[in-house]
Formats: sequence, structure tokens, C-alpha cells
Amino acid sequence: MAKRLPNWPGWWALGLAAILLLYAALSLPQLTLPGLHYDEAFEAVPALQLLLGRPVTAFRGSGLALGGTLFPLMTQDYIGALNLYAALPFIAVLGPTPAALRLMSIGFGAVTLLFTFGLARRLAGSYGAGLAAALLLAVDPTFIFWNRQGVFVTNITATIGVAAAYCWARRWPAGSVGWSIAGAFLLGLGLYAKFLFLWLIFALVGAVVLLNLPWLLHNRSQLPALAKKFAPEAALAAGAFLLGCWPLLVYNLQTGGTLLSISQNAGTSYYGVNNLNVMTNLAARLGQFVLVLNGGHLWYLGRVIANPIAPIGFGVLVVLIVIFAMRRQSILQNPGHFSSAKIGLFPLLVIVLVILASIGTVSALWVTHFAVLMPWPALALAVGGWFVLQNQPRPILAGVSIGLAALVVSNLITVAAYHRALAESGGLSAHSDAIYDLSRWLDEHAAGTVVAMDWGLAAPVVYLTDGRVNAVEVFGYQWQPDAQLTGRLENFIRQPETLYLWRAPDEIIFDRSSQFKALYRPQNLEETIEEAFYERSGRPILGVTRLVATGTAANPPR
Repeated sequence: MAKRLPNWPGWWALGLAAILLLYAALSLPQLTLPGLHYDEAFEAVPALQLLLGRPVTAFRGSGLALGGTLFPLMTQDYIGALNLYAALPFIAVLGPTPAALRLMSIGFGAVTLLFTFGLARRLAGSYGAGLAAALLLAVDPTFIFWNRQGVFVTNITATIGVAAAYCWARRWPAGSVGWSIAGAFLLGLGLYAKFLFLWLIFALVGAVVLLNLPWLLHNRSQLPALAKKFAPEAALAAGAFLLGCWPLLVYNLQTGGTLLSISQNAGTSYYGVNNLNVMTNLAARLGQFVLVLNGGHLWYLGRVIANPIAPIGFGVLVVLIVIFAMRRQSILQNPGHFSSAKIGLFPLLVIVLVILASIGTVSALWVTHFAVLMPWPALALAVGGWFVLQNQPRPILAGVSIGLAALVVSNLITVAAYHRALAESGGLSAHSDAIYDLSRWLDEHAAGTVVAMDWGLAAPVVYLTDGRVNAVEVFGYQWQPDAQLTGRLENFIRQPETLYLWRAPDEIIFDRSSQFKALYRPQNLEETIEEAFYERSGRPILGVTRLVATGTAANPPR
């Protein structure tokens, strides 16, 4: 966009291929580790049910009934079913395995890499900037390990987001209307994939408006004429946007679930976040963004291995971008002119606006929400670095080049260290590979009903056993036990073969043990531990109990 792109030289293609191979080499080892997370399995269970021809569990019972089969529209009030349907061919070929889900999500990561290369190339008019962005992203610890468990973080939002931005970059200043229609469709699809994609839509639009605000204010008298000129294209784009998110619209017509979730959690979220504490939440989000840059949030792989060079390098380059941009008067030129200053600032502004938008949440201030931002730090570094390097003296050229090279090498070292930690730990807490041991044991020993007494257990068991063990959740998703808990448990207590799944005491999320004991003790029953499962360190993590007559427990819980 900054200048006419030259024809594609073969060695750039080889460079991009080498980067994709590097990404694969960093992503594919020990693919089953860490253990299958509940959120990965939760979205895969309906896909498995579709493949097995069984009744499908649809969130809030919402879906499209076709040929006697219910096809879910959403997997949560704010998460669409894209992963569910994308996983179908992978599960069909590879079976209900962690590899099936993770190869799919790693594939989304590869597509993200390609569009990141394409967007940086379009913005800077430089294949070198495109390759730099792709290389920086391909070795990023956050990008590598979040894409390995992509369903867990809904990594498809990053793919859709950078693809949408690429389409809009192709549209302006002189591309065909088809690019804006494609970009609008992708924005709608991203909103359907996960409602927080709205943050990225806000950031993309906001960045363009802010970069062109001086011109817009100075030429506001021309805006009605511009609006009239682009009205037909805007109408087509609006239709494409609605087409992209139509399942979200239908879901809310059926259930009102997304709107209900937002209204119920607008002030204080489900996890107790006060959305009115703007500065506190902003500070938390800024700290999380630093963790995204240095990889320090991946504790569950075995230990924290943060790369201090990443946030320092990012901060230094941001300062340089701002300094040089302030010196360029071209930033005040019209919206159709993409000056180098505007281009250098654009990815950075997108990041800033997403962080600002993220201070409100219906759930919690989770670092995983920034999965939608995965490609953008690499874009900011590559495109911003390209801008800084324009016509600069050799010391600055050398400094920026050395800094980017140091970031690539240090991130490679960090990824390798995380892989070593993961091989030792097998994953920690809800990411432990003990879930595989539990699923195998249940597949061999569960003769009757299996009841999950806490979060994180049922969906992985159902998926990993190919539906042979149909674990049932009874705990309820209220922080305090609901009035119907006793009724849900009574039928199971009457069945002596029922097995109960628990998290270890220091891992409990929804504690229902006291209510359970109050129900079975008057019936002269007690629990016996059938089997316990451990992290590789030896720390207990999961357990299975059964009810027996009082005084006959071979291994009663302490």
C-alpha cells in the first residue's frame, strides 16, 4: 500500500515456506501434552455425538433441526460452534483424540501466519516486512502454545481477525468492492466465533478513525458526499456482516442467551469482576499484555519461563514509532493516502484499543482473552520496525535489526525451555495429563453411571472414551449449591455401581462434598476411593469414589 509491490521473487516464497516449517517444528512435538483441557473437549463432544449419530447436546437446547438431527448454533452464550464443525473431519479421520483437535487448531495458526505475512506485506509494501512479521509470530511462545490448544482459547478469532484486516487492506485505496464485502463477512464471522471479537472490530474501526481524525475534522463538509458515494458498498458490506454472524442472531432469537449474559453481568461479572473499576481492570489487562509478550502466563506447562527481551524490545520500538510518527506531517493527509506514519502506527493503535475495550467482561479478566490479539504484536514490531527504518542512519538500522534478531533467538530459547518443562510435568492442574489415566481407567472399570461432581471432568471423559463412558455433570454452575442438587443426586445414590468423579481438595472449584455427605450418610452409606490419579510430580489431582455400606469402605477418604 505504501508503494507498488514488486513481482513475487522465488526466494521470498522459500523464506515463507521455511517459516511455516519452523512453526510446525515448534508446534507438533509431544502433541498430546498438556492434558486435554475441559474447554477443548466441551466443544468437541457435540461433534463426536454428530459423528456417532447420537442425540446432540446443544447449549440451551438451541440449534437447527435438519433431517432429525439437531445442529448446535453456539457452545456458550458468547462462543459460536465454528470449532465444533471444523473438528468433524479431523475426528472422523483421527478418532476422538487430542491430536485431532490440536492438528486442527495448529492449522488455524498456520493460516494466521500466512495472513499476517500478507497484511504486513500490504501495509509496508515490503516482502521483508511480511517475512519479519511471520518469523516473529512463528517463534512467539504465546502463539505456539495457545495454538496447540487452540479450542481452549478460541484461536480461530485471531485467524479471522487478521484475515479481515487483510481484506480491508486490499480494498483501500483502489481495490475491488469484493474485498470490503469479504472483510465485512469475516468481521461478522469473528463476532459469531466469540463475542469478544467485538473488541477487535472496535479497535480496527477506531484505529482508522483516529489516524484520519485530523483530515475528517478539517473536511467534515465533504463527509455527506462521501457517505452518499459509498452507500451502496456500505449496504453490501452490512449484508455480508449479518451473513457472517447469522447463527448468533438466530441463537438470540431462540434463547436471548447472549443478550441475557451481557445484561446479567454488565455491572459485576459471573466471576465477580467489577466492570466499573476501570483503572484497576486496565492495570490488570496491561499486566496481562506484558505476559502475552513474554510468555510468562504459560505456568501450566510446568513452570514459568518468561522472556524479558520481548516486552523491553516492544516498548523501545513503540517509543521510536511514536517519536518518528510525530515528526511526519503526512499523517494529516486524506484517508485515501496511507502514509508511512499511519501505517507504522496502525497495528499499535489496534493493540491499544483492544486493551482498552477489554476492561469490561461478562466472565473474568483472563489472559486467554487476548488470543484475538496474537498476530498484532508481531505486526506492530515488523510494520513499525519498517517505518522506523525508513531513511534512518546506520546506527538506528543496526540497532533495530539486532533487536529483532535477539527477540527471535530469545523466543526460540523460551519455546524450547517450555517444551522441556512440559515433557517433565505433563501439564499442571486442569491441564494435567492425568485426565488420560482417568479416562482409560473409567473405560475399563465403569460398569454403570459415572457422575462428575466438579467442573473439568465430564467432557474430556466422554470425548476420550469415544462416548462409551457418558459422564454426567450434577454439581450445577452456581457458586453455591442450588435447590435441585439433592434431587439430581438421589437417583444416583440408589445405584450402588455409580462412580463419582472428584477433583483433589486443593483443586476444587464447585465444592459439593458436604451436601453429598448429608444426603448419603442417613442411608448408612459411606465413600470408598476406587482410584486416584496424579500429576507426574506425584501430586494428587483427580479421584473416583463409590458408595458402600457404612463400615465396609476399603479406602475411605480422609
